Amino acid sequence: MLRSRTFLVGAISSAIALAACGHGPAVGPPRAPAPASPRAATRQAASFGSDAIDAALREAWKHEGLTPAPRTDDATFLRRVYVDVVGTIPSADTTAAFVASTDADKRKKVVDTLLASPDYAEHWMNYWDDVLMGRETKGPVVDRMAFRYWLRARFEANAPWDRVVRDLVSATGQNSIGGARVKVPQGLAMAVPLGSDVPKKGDEDAADLDKINGAVNWTLRFEGAPQDLAGNASRIFLGVQIQCAQCHDHKTEKWKQTDFQRFASAFLHHRIDPIDRGKPMGNIRRVDVSDLGKVGPRFAKNADVAPIAQSKATALDGTDLEKGDGTRKALAAWMTARENPWFARAFVNRMWGHFLGRGFYDPVDDMREVNTPVMPQLLDRIAADFVAHDYDVQHLVRTLCATEAYQVAASANAKPDPENKYWTRFHLVPLGPEELLNALMRATDLESAAKKAGIQNMDALRMQLVRQYAFLFDVDETDDVPDYSGTVTQALSLLNGQLVGQGSRAVPGSALDDVLAKPGDDAGKIDALVLRILSRKPTDAERTTWVNYVQIAGKTPRATIPPPKRGGAGVGPLGRLGNKGPQVDARRAAYEDVVWALLNSSEFVFNH
Repeated sequence: MLRSRTFLVGAISSAIALAACGHGPAVGPPRAPAPASPRAATRQAASFGSDAIDAALREAWKHEGLTPAPRTDDATFLRRVYVDVVGTIPSADTTAAFVASTDADKRKKVVDTLLASPDYAEHWMNYWDDVLMGRETKGPVVDRMAFRYWLRARFEANAPWDRVVRDLVSATGQNSIGGARVKVPQGLAMAVPLGSDVPKKGDEDAADLDKINGAVNWTLRFEGAPQDLAGNASRIFLGVQIQCAQCHDHKTEKWKQTDFQRFASAFLHHRIDPIDRGKPMGNIRRVDVSDLGKVGPRFAKNADVAPIAQSKATALDGTDLEKGDGTRKALAAWMTARENPWFARAFVNRMWGHFLGRGFYDPVDDMREVNTPVMPQLLDRIAADFVAHDYDVQHLVRTLCATEAYQVAASANAKPDPENKYWTRFHLVPLGPEELLNALMRATDLESAAKKAGIQNMDALRMQLVRQYAFLFDVDETDDVPDYSGTVTQALSLLNGQLVGQGSRAVPGSALDDVLAKPGDDAGKIDALVLRILSRKPTDAERTTWVNYVQIAGKTPRATIPPPKRGGAGVGPLGRLGNKGPQVDARRAAYEDVVWALLNSSEFVFNH
């Protein structure tokens, strides 16, 4: 079977090879946007949407002598926008209906549909939880689930981005409800961490739900190294890498160590009071975060933090932030002000990078003067439009998805930009851990198969699989690591991994089992599988190749490989989906080979 799968991977790779991408020359120095009145910004916003962005890009392409790739087909666009907006791939029925539709506005309408779906809030909760908190939960007082629910509630309500950041930076209240880990009623999702007990009236140890604020867990995440909180906030929300000045001055950097210390001081005007006495409820200690009129005394006792504690709270532009117990609120207001030259641009640059594969500044969180951007004037205009629309995140998503640059193919151009600095073709981007897991689950219907096999607690299974994929595939933003690049380990994890191996099986409840059970010839079944996994129909050549394969390989009986013994190497959460019987049906095994190869193809694991 391994030999046949190697042959099939080669056939598929040659059929669906995708163009490479990279970086290239830049134009012009970075320029901060001039502050504008809300009225002036609104006048500008009325005429600066996706059409205006397209016009600016076409002018740049003309100036650079570049020719963009052609507009991508409907099936590719649908998969692309599903991955980017909701973090998974479309179902086969959705793809078929979208491709068949003759509605001229169907691309805009599908974006609206995705923004209104529960998957939108879930996806961006995952994204920002990863960006802000990293992959590892640190500290006994950090309630990660309470923080995630806080984030999700903001994206469900489409809260303005400035409000989200302002509430996060100045958050006060209790970190967690504590208690045992059991299911939470849906109505309490905003306040209660996943799997916590719901307090009942009369419970002496029950927390007051009105005091729970999941946002404080971001501050608590840095309790062990509070000096890192300023660097994290500056890099993520302002695109300013001020953490480089934490230890000493750099000759080539604008920000000095004293700038870092004064800025960081504003983040430390808070106190943390324990609520639980003795043994904590559950495994998270409940604490209360409140504002303080000065830097917390405990910080002065820490040699690494003492210079920050002794500094006067000051913004990066010199604004005095010392406001007693209102210092953190003053900090949050300064960071999110319309006049702030970094805030809106940093978010737009990050979102442009997410949807277009590369930001105006690259990396997206490094907007220093020494990092020359591409087309900074265009970034300024989009940021002004974002501000004029009151930091409406969904408005920005609609605008970016409607641009010509987002809808071009990933294929090579007639006259290419070798490193794709000007977005003349779509940037290939690998799926993140949650995106890849979601895509695998949807393509194979593995959750249904697991349930039929008697595997309980699918939420725990998903969390375990996410951790496994995150370890192999993800780059933690908090580590300041360059962009993703594939490794042999990651490739082998897909080729030999349990999830792909079991997902390609024709076990009861799986997608393959469903396809094989339906009437129709081999060509129709190949069409159905490719549509489910790659979100498109196969080409005539691909269909012929795969039909020939299953018809030839399907005539050769294959012995079953015994499943590993309980507790042995290779046993995992999907181990109960092992082979049964002395021999595998050759035809089903041939189809399993096809599914296995499709799941391991670059077309599946990349957003294109």
